[in-house]
Amino acid sequence: MTTKILILGAGFGGLQAATRLKEELNDSADITLIDKNNFFLIGFTKSDVMFGRRSSEDVKSYYKDLAIEGINFIQDTIEKIDQDKKIVKTSYAEFSYDYLIVALGADLAPEAIPGFVEGGYEFYSLGGAEKLNPVIKKFVSGTLLISIFSNPYKCPPAPYEAAFQLHDLFVKKGIRDNINMKMLIPGPIPLPIAKNVSSEIEHILKEKNIELLKKHKVIELKLDKKEAIIENNDPVQYDLFIGIPVHKPPQVVRGSALGNNGWVTVSKKNLETRFENVYAVGDVTSIPVGEFAVPKAGALAEDAANVVADDIINKIKKGKKVYSYGATGSCYVEFGSGEVAKINTNFLGGSEPQVTLEGPSTEFRTDKENFEKVRINKWFK
Repeated sequence: MTTKILILGAGFGGLQAATRLKEELNDSADITLIDKNNFFLIGFTKSDVMFGRRSSEDVKSYYKDLAIEGINFIQDTIEKIDQDKKIVKTSYAEFSYDYLIVALGADLAPEAIPGFVEGGYEFYSLGGAEKLNPVIKKFVSGTLLISIFSNPYKCPPAPYEAAFQLHDLFVKKGIRDNINMKMLIPGPIPLPIAKNVSSEIEHILKEKNIELLKKHKVIELKLDKKEAIIENNDPVQYDLFIGIPVHKPPQVVRGSALGNNGWVTVSKKNLETRFENVYAVGDVTSIPVGEFAVPKAGALAEDAANVVADDIINKIKKGKKVYSYGATGSCYVEFGSGEVAKINTNFLGGSEPQVTLEGPSTEFRTDKENFEKVRINKWFK
């Protein structure tokens, strides 16, 4: 009998799970992949769009061009997950399953900060990056604020990458002395789960004369005064405001027994939820690492997808292997001046989290380019 595997979300986790499962189970599994969008993009390419290095069309890969034959892709919006009946309802259809993988990511909530939608900019959405491009081109003087509103958020180094690259842009244009750059973060260090990387980020910020304001949680923008209102601190004036939107679990997850009004809790071993044969991977999950949580990053979602695929294949073939999620992966950080650093992680595979930083150097630029090429060529024709 054909096993029905339903995957919700076609980001890093969903694409990798679908690809692995179809490759190894072939016609013995009916694999359906559902996403509200018709295209995929790698997160760091939005930075290229923001700075005008690539167009939006250049960074898109369309799901109609999936590399593996036999994956049933559906573009639709998930409306309800019913674990008891093993049914998922979308806007136009209903799907049953034997195994379910929830890989719906995290939603952006720019409206969570009063004044931000009307008076701020962001680059965490493709549309936001497109909108910001002409703004930074025209900005020639004044105070630029870059604010991280809250944790967690996707790709933790990305706000600092943006700051470093904006600095470089202003230097090249000969206007850096006219611009006062400040970063506002809600906590005491840039990346709480990686103190060694945080130290390097702080060093580069200081080197580039970008003021880091710690424990500065922005709670509102006063548009008439061009002030960022700070929780338990004085307001900060700005001429251009760039924010990292609040992230929240998708509504369909928050409204289900899986999310229970929050992120999905899973087993650290095989990423199965408390519901049998229902898994969750990537940004939609919250997996504790000491007092922190596994960061929301594409490479870690891909690693999670491999573990889930292995576990499902093991169950279907009645194997006895035990799989364990290590939260291992690598991501690349633009440090400006053409230099790129590589962050290697192993959050759960050892006795304590391991985060190492290689670089920055110009040599890792090729590595970063290959990271994108390998995945696009693996998942798309």
